[in-house]
Amino acid sequence: MTFVQILAIMAGVGFAVGVPAMLIWSIVDHHRNRGSQRRGSGSMTAGIGAAMQELDRLMARPSAEHIVEAQNPVVKREDDKGED
Repeated sequence: MTFVQILAIMAGVGFAVGVPAMLIWSIVDHHRNRGSQRRGSGSMTAGIGAAMQELDRLMARPSAEHIVEAQNPVVKREDDKGED
């Protein structure tokens, strides 16, 4: 076996052991502390509030179809006919 093969085997074993160990460590750390106590993390209600604000912002903005329809109406309104 060459040095490159030995190095590749060592890297493969390192990844096979290291990646699951890091996943388990991060899951245990995540469940050990509350979200509001973790650095860079807000509470769950803050995340829900931010998502609701983002949805409100998206819903309040008129879509491109509405803008085009307002500029070039296809169907005439009843007020445009001059009849009741």
